[in-house]
Amino acid sequence: MMRERLGELAARHGLELIGVTDAGPLPDARARMEESVAAGRMARMDWMGGDRPRLATDPRAQDPAARSVIVVAAPYAGADRAAWDPQPDALREALAPVLAGSPAEPAGRIARYALGTDYHAALRDRLGALADDLRREGLPAGEVAYVDDRPLAERALAARAGMGWIGKNSNLLTHARAGSWVFLGAILSSADLPADEPVRTTCGSCTRCLSGCPTGAIVAPQTIDARRCISYLTIEHPGVLDPWEAEAIGDWIFGCDVCQEVCPVNADADDSGPLLVPLLPLIAWLLPLGGRAFGRAVGSSALTRAGRHRLLRNAIAALGNVAELTPEALALLERASGDRRTEVRVQAARVLRSRS
Repeated sequence: MMRERLGELAARHGLELIGVTDAGPLPDARARMEESVAAGRMARMDWMGGDRPRLATDPRAQDPAARSVIVVAAPYAGADRAAWDPQPDALREALAPVLAGSPAEPAGRIARYALGTDYHAALRDRLGALADDLRREGLPAGEVAYVDDRPLAERALAARAGMGWIGKNSNLLTHARAGSWVFLGAILSSADLPADEPVRTTCGSCTRCLSGCPTGAIVAPQTIDARRCISYLTIEHPGVLDPWEAEAIGDWIFGCDVCQEVCPVNADADDSGPLLVPLLPLIAWLLPLGGRAFGRAVGSSALTRAGRHRLLRNAIAALGNVAELTPEALALLERASGDRRTEVRVQAARVLRSRS
């Protein structure tokens, strides 16, 4: 009965996919994280090193009283996002002037996860409301809602909670309609809740994500080398892109979905695809903006993670990758070559040189 009531309360907040596991440590996940850090596969994400692997893989390191972990999966592709996201079209609304701009081609792609409200805030709010409901019903729930900006290995916990399995692309693959298009979050509880059994499904012999990755960033099953990952290069990579990195991103300007697009688990998912953004109107819109103005324009979306400078750098790189440069494009690049940010200036000058 307790488990059924937990599911009912979660559904009130649009969180239909839920699982429960114990709060014991995850030694295999810790070893995998530490090995990736030691091998340099975390690139310049220094926060992934140090004590984080230990903290992330031991819920009791977060809360010594924890006995159970409640994990939720919130779908983010297609119409299902509206079940929990208060602004599922936040990015389209923020970029409305750009999306209405001309010419519509060439276009850059923005990964599906960024289409609505920044999930760190939206999902955390939902988890906080769920925790409040649990406490009102006498079920202890921690005050902290864990999304992926806090050290907790949600994917490994979700797999142990029977919500799916970790695929060769390192994403959690679920049997739900959403497939792997889900955000994960968790709440710790000091109650001994009945745990769900892990699923026995695996990817079998399928290697579509390994062969489909445009940059070969999936170097082995469940092993991503961030140094080659388009999501890392477009969002986390600071400063100037090396020439091969700028070429590697193709037409992706924020994130990348390819390893999920090719996954058979997502064949029946409700999926409207990535957001296509006209590159010339985007560059023209970004160039005069300051950092604060950019933040105000896209503040409820995940684009704040990259900032105006990286998004502009990426858009210029994508323009160089996919298009013949029209007079309008050349004029924008000339303006960008005098930008206040080094990464923008260098990328614009590089594209101009390549066409001279």
